[in-house]
Amino acid sequence: MQSDPADKLKSTEGMVDYDQNSAAQKQHADLQAVHIRALMARLDVAGPELKIVDYGCGPGMSAIDTVRPAVEAYRLQNPRGTISVCHADQCGNDWNSLFELASGPSGYINGSTKVRVGAAVGSFYDQLVADGSVALGTCFFASHWLSHAIRPHAPGTVWFADLTGKARAEMADFARCDWITFLKHRARELQSGGYLLVSTLGAVPDSDEINGIAASGRKCYRAMQNIAQEMAGDGLLKQNVLDSFVFALWFMTAAEAREPLQTDPVLADAFEMEEISVAPSPLNPSDIYAEFITDPVIYAKQYTGYIRAFADSTLRTQLFEPSANSWADVDGLADEFYRRLDKLYQNFADRYAYEIWHLTIVLRKT
Repeated sequence: MQSDPADKLKSTEGMVDYDQNSAAQKQHADLQAVHIRALMARLDVAGPELKIVDYGCGPGMSAIDTVRPAVEAYRLQNPRGTISVCHADQCGNDWNSLFELASGPSGYINGSTKVRVGAAVGSFYDQLVADGSVALGTCFFASHWLSHAIRPHAPGTVWFADLTGKARAEMADFARCDWITFLKHRARELQSGGYLLVSTLGAVPDSDEINGIAASGRKCYRAMQNIAQEMAGDGLLKQNVLDSFVFALWFMTAAEAREPLQTDPVLADAFEMEEISVAPSPLNPSDIYAEFITDPVIYAKQYTGYIRAFADSTLRTQLFEPSANSWADVDGLADEFYRRLDKLYQNFADRYAYEIWHLTIVLRKT
């Protein structure tokens, strides 16, 4: 598996139209509100203020909806207490939009001088805040992104769950190392008795799948593979570039999430595992845009916008740019890719529907 300087670009940098096309993320944050309030009720806050860190926050309303229930729950316990909210993400995040939302009419600040809001800019695969400073850490729909782009030799798929042989083994090991790195940094940052809530896209056992697992979004990524291969066949993309392109994602099973917490002595000593589970999303688990299925045009538009929001930067930097002769060609390849994708969803509807399984992890710092 190869890595070069261009691949050091984080896969989530440069996301486009994220807030307009992040319905699944916002629904997920709303669903976790009860969970967050329950954790807040069990916290024994140490020090003069409550510090909340949302890792991989993104630029959209889902980040605000993640923080709000924690702020509201703490206000009920301590009306005069100071709350420090830290949104943590990479430098390419749209920070201006995020802070406008936080202070806006649907935000969580509400004019309070007792809510201090800041940012930690960097990768959550590094330490982002001071040791022992965090009471509650959250990470939603983010930890499935690997630390940087990679290039396995993987003809026939852009999707980790369909890798086989050496490529799969290497990527599995890379993902496991990233997960351990993420957890060890959080172990340093959390205060004793603090909680880490990670909820992201997961995978479940399925004997009918290539590697015995069904991962969230499997049909959607296969749709992208089909379009990319079609464009390569038409001479629009370089076949050798496509054959070494895989999205830098790994959606864990519950067993994969649990294993290093049991076997790594540092992590086993740092955390109590309160919950590690994978379950279908309670909302549209078989098709995130099921409500639009009767109108193929709108259905396709929803999917094309959703995919573009999270995949465009990855596709451009790792697939379109290496296949293009100019920047204008990159834009043309992107336009053609999404045009074909839209047509695919119009013609085949739910054949490529995005299924969702949620992986939920609740860890308490010892």
